[in-house]
Amino acid sequence: MFQVCQLPLSWLLGPMFSTILYVRLAKISPKLPFSFRDIGLLVIGYLIGRQFTSQTLIEMGTHLPSMLFMTVVMLAFSILLAFITSRLTHSNLKSTVAGSIPGGLSQMVAISSEIKGIDLTVVTVIQISRILSVMILVPLLVYSPILYGNQGVAAVTSTNGSPGYHWIIFLILFFCYLIASIVKKWKFPAPFMIGPMLLVATISIAGMDVPAIPTTLACVAQTLIGIDLGLQIKFGNIENKAKFLSVVTVTSALLVLFSLVLGYILVSVDQDISLLTAFIGLAPGGMAEMAVLGQSVHANLPIITTYQLFRLLFILFCVPMIMKWGFQRVEKRLAERKG
Repeated sequence: MFQVCQLPLSWLLGPMFSTILYVRLAKISPKLPFSFRDIGLLVIGYLIGRQFTSQTLIEMGTHLPSMLFMTVVMLAFSILLAFITSRLTHSNLKSTVAGSIPGGLSQMVAISSEIKGIDLTVVTVIQISRILSVMILVPLLVYSPILYGNQGVAAVTSTNGSPGYHWIIFLILFFCYLIASIVKKWKFPAPFMIGPMLLVATISIAGMDVPAIPTTLACVAQTLIGIDLGLQIKFGNIENKAKFLSVVTVTSALLVLFSLVLGYILVSVDQDISLLTAFIGLAPGGMAEMAVLGQSVHANLPIITTYQLFRLLFILFCVPMIMKWGFQRVEKRLAERKG
């Protein structure tokens, strides 16, 4: 239905919304026989890795300063929105900060569970609202005349001229699974996308021919990821839920628009990057979802993935220490005032 209506990311958003609708109407959350997301990410990782060349590696190295600057600015704006959310909804500041940081639902819940005084329900609801805002607003902006992304619609929605199936594809995907399993044991983020991406990128950079993924297989991968996203989206019990969700939705939309502003700034500094690539690379969405969007509109996938991965790694390794230090400073000041 989404494809017939020519809606963006039809094979990801369609399954996501239909899953949400099913869970709401049936009032049950089905247990998946295997991790749909992991299998879908294998194909997405393959797609991204195939875009890498020795030249893209050189280009990526030149982007390190801008990646650090854009990540820090994005996090600073996220924390500002968290303060606003806390004031308007009278929620725990720790919880709104943890919920507002664009590091992914599962990652931020895991980080938050290690810090005392954080309400995981608030974190989950804010993260889910941001995911929904990103999944709706970013494709709409990308496919709008502002960014001219509609020129790339045929890349995913049309099956005309799709590459054929080749046994080598499934052989490479098998090895991708093995590599992903190893990377997962090392506790690396998004192992089922990063592992295949590294393997296929290595093969591609070495000059070996890597067959293109058929369009139908890419659609199946997006469907699996969409179903998994739909099952993750659950709203807990929060006081004054209507007001809370309204504030969180507005702040999430502001974060998306702010990433567009950062995209304009990045393009003005580095004219080799298109606004389309800059916006998707900086958008506060999941790395897999933004990679799917970038592939569908023929944006620069290696650049998009690099920016998304850098922010994710920065959040995973640096933000927990910064949050703990910041919360301790705030609590110390509050204690001194009371004293």
